[in-house]
Amino acid sequence: MTSRKIGPTIGLPALAVATLLAGCGHGQLRPAESATLVPGAPDYAASEVDGVRIAAAGSGWDGRPKDLGQRLTPVKVRIVNHSGKPLRVLYEDFVLAGARGRKYRPLPVVPIDHDARDTLRPTFASVNFFVGPRYHDVYPSLPAWERQLPRDETFYDRQFGRWSEDLPTREMKRMALPEGVLADGGQITGFVYFEEATRRESRVTFRAELAGDDDGETVASIEIPFEVD
Repeated sequence: MTSRKIGPTIGLPALAVATLLAGCGHGQLRPAESATLVPGAPDYAASEVDGVRIAAAGSGWDGRPKDLGQRLTPVKVRIVNHSGKPLRVLYEDFVLAGARGRKYRPLPVVPIDHDARDTLRPTFASVNFFVGPRYHDVYPSLPAWERQLPRDETFYDRQFGRWSEDLPTREMKRMALPEGVLADGGQITGFVYFEEATRRESRVTFRAELAGDDDGETVASIEIPFEVD
């Protein structure tokens, strides 16, 4: 992976106040200096392992609510699969890891037990992507995968329960990364809404453990480093 190289003195009391204020604020994720940037898109960092490429950005949210970045950590993710295998795309396989080992998990936008009448049309186009059968009633415009996907249902129940009463908005749901299977030659884009990380961290690493649907074995372990701006 290639690396990117990209006043008056402050007294101690003033510096302490500035540090305190900085620690209490919310920043945005920016690619770390060691990250590989996407040409022409400096907010996006990318990594490719064994034919699986992920590009991610922590500053791409421009929908409603406008203050989402102060409440959660939205990360826009694009996955391209040239591994030769169909890949599972599940929220439980993504994490933001803090510098001291703390892990921030995604919040699924649709619960396991959902209202089939609440259908969604994804904002972002996809190629050779198949939604998990359990969510085909939510995403009727997407073809369904042929078999059920294994999930940690305890994870989904716990994480969905972390939403506040006014979230997720319908726009957030439509812009979210759907769960399912990405066939070889396919690509999918969407937001993953992580637990709020920028208040506590100065650096985080986006991690994805993507497994093949045929055997459940890990196909690619992706890591992309970010700094909190």
